[in-house]
Amino acid sequence: MAPPPSVAYATLSAPLPSNPYILSITPSPTTPHLILRHPSAELTIADNQTLQPVDRLRDGHKGLISSVAADAEGGALWSAGKDANIVRWDERSRRAASVIKAFVRKPLPVTALAVSSRDHLVIGGTELVSSEAHILFWDDRNPSQPAYSHTSTHSDDITHLSILPTTSTFLRSSGLSSSSSSGAPPLPDKLLLSSSTDGLVALSNMKETDEDEAVLAAENWGQSIADARAYLHKGKMRVWARSDMDAVAIWEAGKGPEDELELQNLVEYPTESFKFKDFKPPQQGAHTVQTATEEREAKHKLKSDYLIDVCPSLGISKYGVPITAVGTNDGDIVLQHQHQGPSSSSTSSTYVPSAYLLTGPTKTRGHKDVIRALYHDLSNEAIYTGSEDGVLSGWSLASLPERLVVGDPEIDDEDADRGDDEDMEDEDEESEIETETEEESDKSDEDDFDMEKDEKERGPRYGPIIGAGADASGSGKGGRGVEGRKEKRREKRFDPY
Repeated sequence: MAPPPSVAYATLSAPLPSNPYILSITPSPTTPHLILRHPSAELTIADNQTLQPVDRLRDGHKGLISSVAADAEGGALWSAGKDANIVRWDERSRRAASVIKAFVRKPLPVTALAVSSRDHLVIGGTELVSSEAHILFWDDRNPSQPAYSHTSTHSDDITHLSILPTTSTFLRSSGLSSSSSSGAPPLPDKLLLSSSTDGLVALSNMKETDEDEAVLAAENWGQSIADARAYLHKGKMRVWARSDMDAVAIWEAGKGPEDELELQNLVEYPTESFKFKDFKPPQQGAHTVQTATEEREAKHKLKSDYLIDVCPSLGISKYGVPITAVGTNDGDIVLQHQHQGPSSSSTSSTYVPSAYLLTGPTKTRGHKDVIRALYHDLSNEAIYTGSEDGVLSGWSLASLPERLVVGDPEIDDEDADRGDDEDMEDEDEESEIETETEEESDKSDEDDFDMEKDEKERGPRYGPIIGAGADASGSGKGGRGVEGRKEKRREKRFDPY
């Protein structure tokens, strides 16, 4: 049986100077920093452990920055703006290392960005200008002008661009192959995913210079698309899209009747799956330890006001539906998974809570306004969120007593079955504690005293420091003695799935 949803509070929260909106959070490809985008021409660099601002990236744009891309392969950070500039940043000097101009007869505001250093490509999507929405491709070795462009893929502002994993990682499982006996052309090694406010989601050959041959699969959802992404589930590629009205659509990448690539098996989740839903967070249990004051101030009812993001990295249900994050106007977060009833299917099941990430219990932890950005750091078991009041918060998933319920019985029930085994291990650990030496016992007493003193000075702790478990060195793998062993078991529960 799956455990009830956990309740957690922000481990750390840090308000930024001047409280700018935080619109997106992107990890730096080379440093332990987070790059925060605002409705401005500058980016904020924040430390991913303390959440404190370190510096700003400036003087690369003269207009609003619309997109940020981290190229892990090339170790470069890029941004695109409404001023038609695409900037590669030097994080050491905090200045622009190079600037690409999006110019086709006139400057073109860039609204989406993707980068592949291995392919020497910088790809920018633009606003609709003179009845054309461009996808422009630059060779980063000669970026003075676009190498080629796709101008007929979309008919309105482009909202997302990303490069999918190598097709060999998912096409074989989908029944597709690099060659076809039916005469269909072989599929390229890499595909470009694009979305637009015209309602279209497309998969294109990003290396095809002839735009008439570039689009390999496309579907029109009939709703203005605000964002889209692709993710793998059990060897198959899926694409999700979020509308401006906070509805969600999911397609599978599959084979058509003539062996061509298609976006198929559309499943839609309406706005009501995410907005204006009532929730009742658990008020007691092993996963919520509260003082009398905190219990009086506890939130007994929440109502979601908007969809924050779709988060496949947090978990995927049996039918391939990702966990989603919804928010309240007061800054609370509810993580939801697809519920599997006795007769559920991918189209009939609903979303139910997996965890509550709440504001409080003190006024300085969590958010007090609409949350606009969420980033899941899978390797460090942390969630970072940013809000309209300029607050950056970090949430430790390692502090949750149980792994998030994802809606897949094979995963959720497996965790429940482990419970008895772990209880037996705990008994063995208690025996080990009884045999500790007198010196170790004295040291333990000192540690307990220091912890009590620490709690009196700073208040109760609701989890380890962000991404570092119980290890103050920040290695993310820590703890000693019993807690260290428990932490290792907790890590296993949070392996990627």
